Amino acid sequence: MKDNDKRIMLIRLRDILYSGVRPTVRECGFSPGAVQELANEGLILVRDKMVPNEPDRNVIEEILPAGHAFISEHHALHDQYNFAPVPA
Repeated sequence: MKDNDKRIMLIRLRDILYSGVRPTVRECGFSPGAVQELANEGLILVRDKMVPNEPDRNVIEEILPAGHAFISEHHALHDQYNFAPVPA
């Protein structure tokens, strides 16, 4: 997955989590593979609800500090390139 896609996912998840919702993978609208990739990279915490026969077993608990740093780092790079002074 590209860094920009990860950043977009993390920002959307941040907005969902800030509203007090702990979404399942299906509820957040992302593929299970994409969510698992973020979890494997230590950017988010996913918890298994351990409910038998439940299609949405995994709940996204939180964005980890590395995930928040990833968002901030890419915002800083984006801002740097978008607001650089134009040569006269």
